[in-house]
Amino acid sequence: MKTSLVEGGRLLFLVLWLNLVPRGAEGCPVKCVCYSEPRPTVACQQQGLFSIPNEIPVQSQRIFLQSNKLTVVRSTSFSSVHNLTILWMYSNNISHIEAGAFYGLERLEELDIGDNSNLRIISPTAFRGLSKLHTLHLHRCGLSELPVGAFQGLFSLQYLYLQDNNLLALHDDTFLDLANLTYLFLHNNKIKTVSDHMLRGLINLDRLLLHQNRVIYVQPRAFSDLRKLTTLFLFYNNLTVLTGETMDPLGSLQYLRLNGNQWVCDCRARTLWDWFKRFKGSSSELECNVPLELFGKDLKRLKSDDLEGCVETPQIQTQLFSSNLWSGKFPSTEYPLGNGIPRCCLPDNDKSSIISEKTIPDPSSYNSRQITNNPLKEKENISKTKFREQERTKNETTRNKQSLNDGPLGTLSNNLDQSLVQLQDLEPSTAPTRKKKKCTKKPKSDAQCLKGHGSTMQVELSFIFMSIIWFWFSMVMS
Repeated sequence: MKTSLVEGGRLLFLVLWLNLVPRGAEGCPVKCVCYSEPRPTVACQQQGLFSIPNEIPVQSQRIFLQSNKLTVVRSTSFSSVHNLTILWMYSNNISHIEAGAFYGLERLEELDIGDNSNLRIISPTAFRGLSKLHTLHLHRCGLSELPVGAFQGLFSLQYLYLQDNNLLALHDDTFLDLANLTYLFLHNNKIKTVSDHMLRGLINLDRLLLHQNRVIYVQPRAFSDLRKLTTLFLFYNNLTVLTGETMDPLGSLQYLRLNGNQWVCDCRARTLWDWFKRFKGSSSELECNVPLELFGKDLKRLKSDDLEGCVETPQIQTQLFSSNLWSGKFPSTEYPLGNGIPRCCLPDNDKSSIISEKTIPDPSSYNSRQITNNPLKEKENISKTKFREQERTKNETTRNKQSLNDGPLGTLSNNLDQSLVQLQDLEPSTAPTRKKKKCTKKPKSDAQCLKGHGSTMQVELSFIFMSIIWFWFSMVMS
């Protein structure tokens, strides 16, 4: 009896050891560590891998391949791991994803292939069949366009990260199948127009970040489906006019940022001014750029009489937004600043181009999250995630995994977007505002300015004349 108990104890110890201790080389790829708890996991991050390992255990549910040197994702790379729920391949050198690379991964919930700057083109069928995917990271991939149908069939998608790319435009109905999408991050791209059908189908979208693009025009029906949107960021674009009719569908909007644009505050701003009278949420300031008498004033605080008539605006040469410096300078092509003319003596129409340059905190490097190298510290409910911005050096893109907790608020950097944590503080603007540079002295008229310059010249001529007379008199006396 005693012998049986001893043997049973040994067997129990062996079973526990096999389940709790990381497995060795057998059944686990070289340079990887495999775990059974909390879920079957293959961890191969930061191993200098040039290709995805072979012989990944078929029971794997999580695979971590971030911060390596992978270049290609082949159609056979994950063909045997049909139980996979989480796949991280960010911060690699991936430039090509073969068709069918994720085929058969019906249980995949999160896919992170962000921070692969050479992944400039994506196949239209790259994500086909991922019906349970709820989080997709495509930030900082050098994408200049998205193919038609790129997100077709992703009915469960809730978080989509497309920031920090080179997107110039988005096709109509790009997000048509994403009825459950709640957070869409498009900031720091090069989008110029928000068309009527670009955002169609996003009926449950809660947060839309379009700041730091080159948006010139938002078409009248662009926000028609966004009736549940609570947060809209369009700051630091090239907008001059936005109609109230465009904003009318946003009945749930609570937080709005439109600062850092070149607003025309005349009759063309009337409908937007009227809309703000009905808007109950928080907003940044909308600084007027023209007419000159309203320069720097907040459009929302103008009086009705201020918006009478339409001014003729000179042709403006826009300086597109830079992620490191936004000067706010739109030099006039008609009245370039002359080097020899004192600033306080410039005609009134020249003063429109005297705008001081200011730097702002750089919100262009918003990352999805920070990662920790210990996958065992991950929380089981991956759908509740909080992503924080990681620090990046000039030549490094290595990220360290931190705890995943609730809320996409953490997708924005702490230095600028405390406004997402304390959105009620958006009034007044949470971003630096541009103020008209004032002269140190009272501006002079042209006549006074020229008279002043003339007086100086007369003094100089008198001095020269007296010197000549004195020299002549000295010669005569000698």
